[in-house]
Amino acid sequence: MMNEQQTTIGNVTLWATAFFITALVLVMSGRHTPRANAEGVNSANGFTLLTTKNGQGSELLYLIDDETSMLIVYSISNPQLNAKMEISAAWYLPSMFNTALN
Repeated sequence: MMNEQQTTIGNVTLWATAFFITALVLVMSGRHTPRANAEGVNSANGFTLLTTKNGQGSELLYLIDDETSMLIVYSISNPQLNAKMEISAAWYLPSMFNTALN
C-alpha cells in the first residue's frame, strides 16, 4: 500500500513540475521578442544602404553592392568622437546563401 501511495505522489509531483516548466517557458518566450529595426534604407546606382542600432549607443551601416554581390557591415569604433568607420564584417552573398542552404 505504501509503494502505491508513493508512486502516486511521485507521479503527481512529476506532472505538476512538467506543467510548471511548460507555463514558465510560455511566459518567458512571450517576453523575449528579438527584432531588428531598420532606421533608414536607401537604394541607388547598384548599392543598398541600411542602418540599424547596434545596442551599444551607435549604429551599424550595412552596404550591399549589387555588382560584386558583397554585403559589408561598417561600424564606428568610438561614436562619441566619431573617429572613423571600420569594416566589421564582409560576406560574398552567393557563397553565404550556398553555405546556408547546404
